[in-house]
Amino acid sequence: MPMKTGTRKDDRRERLVILIGWLIASVILIIVGQTQSLLSRDRALRYEEGDLVTEDYVISTDFTFVDKEATGKVVALNRSLVPPVYYVRNDITESVLDRYDRFSSSIIASGNNTLSADALERLRTEYPGAAGLLDRESARDSIRLAELLPVTRDILNTFQYGGIFRLDALDGGAASGLIEVTFSDQLPGRRITLIRNAVTTPENLAQRVRESERLSNLNADDVEFVATLVSYFAEPNGFINRELTDESMAAAEEETEPVVISLLAGTRLLKTGDIVTPRQALVLEALRETRDYGYHGFVDPVLYMAILFALGIVSARNFGISRMNPKGQWLFIILAGSYVIIAAVLVAFLNLNDRLTVSVVMPTALFTLLLAQLLQDRRMAVLSSILMALMIFFMTGQNSFDFIVTLAAGIAGTLSVRRRETRMGLLRAGPRLAGMMFGVTFLSGILLHRDLLSSLFMALGTAANGLITGILSLAFLPLLEHLLNTATTFRLIELSDQNVPVLKRMRLQAPGTYIHSQNVAHLAEAACDAIGADGLLARVGAYYHDIGKVDQAHFFVENQTGENRHDDMKASLSVAVIKSHVKIGMEKGRELRLPDEVLAIVEQHHGTSVIRYFYDRAMKEKGGENISADDFSYPGPKPMSREAAVVMLADNAEAATRTLKKPTAAKLEKYVWDLIMNRFKSGELNECELTLKDLETVKESFVHVLTGHFHSRIEYPKETEEG
Repeated sequence: MPMKTGTRKDDRRERLVILIGWLIASVILIIVGQTQSLLSRDRALRYEEGDLVTEDYVISTDFTFVDKEATGKVVALNRSLVPPVYYVRNDITESVLDRYDRFSSSIIASGNNTLSADALERLRTEYPGAAGLLDRESARDSIRLAELLPVTRDILNTFQYGGIFRLDALDGGAASGLIEVTFSDQLPGRRITLIRNAVTTPENLAQRVRESERLSNLNADDVEFVATLVSYFAEPNGFINRELTDESMAAAEEETEPVVISLLAGTRLLKTGDIVTPRQALVLEALRETRDYGYHGFVDPVLYMAILFALGIVSARNFGISRMNPKGQWLFIILAGSYVIIAAVLVAFLNLNDRLTVSVVMPTALFTLLLAQLLQDRRMAVLSSILMALMIFFMTGQNSFDFIVTLAAGIAGTLSVRRRETRMGLLRAGPRLAGMMFGVTFLSGILLHRDLLSSLFMALGTAANGLITGILSLAFLPLLEHLLNTATTFRLIELSDQNVPVLKRMRLQAPGTYIHSQNVAHLAEAACDAIGADGLLARVGAYYHDIGKVDQAHFFVENQTGENRHDDMKASLSVAVIKSHVKIGMEKGRELRLPDEVLAIVEQHHGTSVIRYFYDRAMKEKGGENISADDFSYPGPKPMSREAAVVMLADNAEAATRTLKKPTAAKLEKYVWDLIMNRFKSGELNECELTLKDLETVKESFVHVLTGHFHSRIEYPKETEEG
């Protein structure tokens, strides 16, 4: 089916409005960001350590930065606490033991009580210094040596495989007092941790040998002999592994959490007359580093607003949020634009502190309350609340508190006024808002670890904001209703008053039409409530749908008590009179400044249906000549909303069921369903959003109400003359 021209124009206009709105909002955000850079913050950031402060400087938004100097100290400390990694070379151990075994074998092989001169000479040559232990007068005989040499070998084996470490004074392990040791090149990750001062070194080897339990049964001379011999053959085999040590230190440095300094919005960093301290200079340096004079200050707002607009459009279309008429679009543009401008001014020019943030003073609840009431679409107001909170989040430098409070205020404003409440209910909305906002703000402050007194102060501020919202809504809502002529709940309730002059005239001059309109209103309201449509709008539309009949009431059968004026008129003239009541009704509705939604019901309540009675009569008058059904049809348009469609069906059902004789529930159900399906098959319901399920619900609702209208009454006995 080709798209209608009007629809294409509407789509183009909507896209143009969205594009212009996006550009304007982006420009406002850019101006806010640049204005913040040009105001007091940049002047304050020029201070250096030791400068005299000539102007107070207060942190405007929550600010968090990494203290590089303190982080560096923590990193250095953590690196110093990492135990250095040493490795034990087993090849050195095996070489030492092999050399000792050759020495021991040479001595034991002599077999004499004392070594020969040749044997001693060979030992002196191969093991310089070691032979001196054997060639003295007090030298031990071979039997004693055969006992001591295996003991010496065991002691040497134990210390060599346990590691004799050449400790590096610059290995960085002094702070921890520990070292890590690996004994296998293939498994460098398998390590044991030792106390640094408890490991064996070349310097303490002899003393540790003397203290060995294995030598506890030897005399002092033999102990000294073993200790000297072990010290002679032992070699350091434990050395620092620089690569593994550096890896451990690097891992410790990577795992070190940076030292983060957080300053809350409202913190007074500089005070007039003070000298800038090193600590303050550090914060100022961090603030200077966070400034962005590059393209981000211009590109980020444009991209962020593009995301918000895309989120809003996609959500509105996918969650069934109705498209607004031109007046609704202008209302949304005006309110949203005003909100953005007010937020920009507050963020850019007002130096708010930790007890008075942007979200506390912004009239968020007022804007969403007006949107919900003027557009009569709470889903749109809730979506707007989310978008406003995201915008405030960006403008305040990702302040979580302002985001939460703004979101809560928007949703609270949307839900603060109950459905079908009178204008005086707006006064009750103020205390309701105040209570909700006080609780949310206070709990948000506690949640985000704000000062208790600060949280309480801001909660009182938002409560006052809620009370003021209730008062201001009484002033702004009637004004905007008058300017935009929208079908708000309050306006519809006022129009439903039966003492409205046009309804009083209908009751007096066209009583049949008045009763018919009342019955249609009951049917339409009940059906709309059943399918989730606006029952109040349907009821008011039904009250006014036939106001075009008032001035010529005698031409309509429900007001006739005797002759029928149409009996003496041609069918073509009669149908012109009948059709004219729609046009006259529209003219009267515009004079009364009825809302567009009510006027739409007046205009669409007959759609393009054929006035069958006069069409059939014309066919008879013309003797079967071809007569165009269009000449005997209402001009339309067809109902374009669910409320208008239900009023059309109620109008048809109420009038048609009057002709039934002795109606029963079953008869009414079949008759009403046939009437509804006739309109469905003729295409009268093609432009609205009623589903077959809705039509079934509408039928059931009509039957329920009509059954009450046609209920049977008890036949009371006639009074006798004596009675």
